[in-house]
Amino acid sequence: MGWFSTDKAPSSNDTFDKQEAFLGIALASSAADGSIDESEAKGIFAYLLQMKIFDGYTEKQVTDMFKKLLTVLENEGVGGLVAIAKSSLPSELREAAFVCAVDITLADGVIDDSEKALLEELQQILEVSDETGAKVLEVMTIKNRA
Repeated sequence: MGWFSTDKAPSSNDTFDKQEAFLGIALASSAADGSIDESEAKGIFAYLLQMKIFDGYTEKQVTDMFKKLLTVLENEGVGGLVAIAKSSLPSELREAAFVCAVDITLADGVIDDSEKALLEELQQILEVSDETGAKVLEVMTIKNRA
């Protein structure tokens, strides 16, 4: 069973706007190890607030969105959160969401086997090509060495 596998479809009828869907993928990549610590949350906030799709969003708005998605995560699990996020995420943002997930996962500068497995599954779910996935991993590895 993979990281995002679920025994059942999400029980909620939630849909997300594109910003919530994007943040949902980021949270899922951070939460796959079982928790999201405060430094990870702060890193995600800083990352997202610099992105064009979050132009005009305040830290409070992102915090409120974060809280909503944490509730979905608690109720639906990582697999449910990813399923709702993917169904709500426009196809043109899937590669960018994958880049964000890789960057968050590699923030400590290394990738272990479980993180690699997580990213491979997320790559498939978001329909990112192997070629693009390899390039993203290479660039983000270089970026996160510093």
